[in-house]
Amino acid sequence: MNGSLKSLCLLWTNLAQNQRYGPYINSRDITTFNERVAKEGITFLTTTLPKIGKALDRFHSTSEWTLPVGFKGHLVPIHFGAKLGSTSDFSVVSIPVFCGVAIKGALEGDSIAVDCVRQLSYIFYKLEVEYDQELVSEFLASFRKVDAELFSVDDMPLGSCQMAIVNNMRRIISRVLCNTDPTNIRPCHGSGATACRTKNWDKWHELRYFPKLDATFPYPDYFFYSSSHLVDDLKLLEVSEYSDPQARVCLVPKDSRGPRVISCEPAELMYIQQGIMGSLYETLETHPTTRGQINFTDQGINRELARLGSLFGGHATIDLSEASDRVSLSLIRQVFPPNWVEALEACRSESTILPDGSIVKLNKFAPMGSSCCFPVEALVFWACAQATIQIQKPRETGTKVFVYGDDIVFETHLYETITMGLESVGLIVNRDKSYFKGPFRESCGGDFHNGMDVTPVRVRKTFDSSATSLSSSADLCNLLITKFGYDTVVPILDFIQDEVQYVYPRTEEKLPVSLRVPSRAINDAHFKKRFNIPLQRSEYRILTTSHHIRQRRPSNWGELLRKELTRKYRERVQEPYQNPLAIVDSVLEPGEYADPHSVHTKWVWAWLG
Repeated sequence: MNGSLKSLCLLWTNLAQNQRYGPYINSRDITTFNERVAKEGITFLTTTLPKIGKALDRFHSTSEWTLPVGFKGHLVPIHFGAKLGSTSDFSVVSIPVFCGVAIKGALEGDSIAVDCVRQLSYIFYKLEVEYDQELVSEFLASFRKVDAELFSVDDMPLGSCQMAIVNNMRRIISRVLCNTDPTNIRPCHGSGATACRTKNWDKWHELRYFPKLDATFPYPDYFFYSSSHLVDDLKLLEVSEYSDPQARVCLVPKDSRGPRVISCEPAELMYIQQGIMGSLYETLETHPTTRGQINFTDQGINRELARLGSLFGGHATIDLSEASDRVSLSLIRQVFPPNWVEALEACRSESTILPDGSIVKLNKFAPMGSSCCFPVEALVFWACAQATIQIQKPRETGTKVFVYGDDIVFETHLYETITMGLESVGLIVNRDKSYFKGPFRESCGGDFHNGMDVTPVRVRKTFDSSATSLSSSADLCNLLITKFGYDTVVPILDFIQDEVQYVYPRTEEKLPVSLRVPSRAINDAHFKKRFNIPLQRSEYRILTTSHHIRQRRPSNWGELLRKELTRKYRERVQEPYQNPLAIVDSVLEPGEYADPHSVHTKWVWAWLG
């Protein structure tokens, strides 16, 4: 095994020997783990091992246990009845020999055993690995296939239940958006990559002209600070190339199953999309009808409901497959008000180019990568659920449905009703990851079993001394501390610190590259200390991560526009709808830009509390 793989194995072994998991993991399990990693390599960690956790999650959804592929099984008697609410007594099922004690306990409803199985099987599920070309081709083919399969509302028979749901969705969404003007926005450039590969410091100073965008969002009104700016920089419009907007598909790491397919938007479209996104966020989180039900800044509501659902069974959670890719443009045209359809289509890419150079004309409203994708899909899912309830369960009208992106939580007895409604408009409910019975619920990254948080801590990057690894490893340490408690994970923290060759400072302050624990004497042992007389405090010399700041542009009209549109981001507490790039831009001097690919470490004096 190479160094990185050996480090991951040692981390798993240390975690398996944690005192919480001691009764469930024995020396034979650890030996088997090391033997299989030595034989199968990284594939065992990222692909084979998670199959155990998936089998357990599927059991919690369907009440049916299946021996995961790739593991030798043996027959054991399992008592299901007590936790699943059935009258059955014992059943004999085949479970893996590997981690068999923990798996048996999990199937019988032991929450700590459930946590043990999910933690040890999912820990490397999100590890960033390189994908072979065959897997990439499969995901791109799936992207094409899903888009080609999207249904059209025009194909629905008049008078059908589907059409009734669509008509009801239109009424509901119109009531929510009726007082919001989609053109009254504060646009802003985003921080992500663009289809035109425009650098962040060029976004405010270059223009491509898209006639359909200009028809709804006139360039002089939205891309220029004032008439004087327009006159002085008129050449930007005179020399800009005319074209139809086209997105660009790119692949980003997701999990062991394969990459995430996203679409990079043209910079000009993203500029307007950011403004519409902020308008939708504010409207949906403050409108009396949707306030508290559609959320973008607080995942805690869905997580708490999932926890209560796992404890008392009152709420169910739904997972949608390929959620954003299955919201069709046809559906948006039918359920959104005409002025919103016009605005959304004006800043929408009609096609996208794949890595192989082929072009796909998009039937979906917008793939992941569009700033409008997240708020639009959330409103569609919520409206669909409410419309279905009003038609199928009129006495339940007014029942709250909680949506955060594609995470949906609602009262358990409405599971079949809402599932039917979502699938009637072309969405697909992943029934293996949707929970409405039994003691398990999952929403917004929070997993709960009988009220206990069984969310696994996941490793995303291998260990080394680079700036990005130093930061990600600190985040991993803090997650372990939160889950297990500081005193019980000290051996794991020591191991990680040895791997990154740095002892993290201990502090309760929100400092990067540090551990969130009370300041201890260890800081005196590992860091230089001084007393800052002007500030009357003790400070330590510690490492932090930073970006290179460079003067990319002179102070001109484009920089004035940039400072004006990012001004609101200076008060972070008052502005919940944060654009990461705008936050950085708002505190930099005109013309200064942070290089997003220049992450490095530097020594600073800091107060640790």
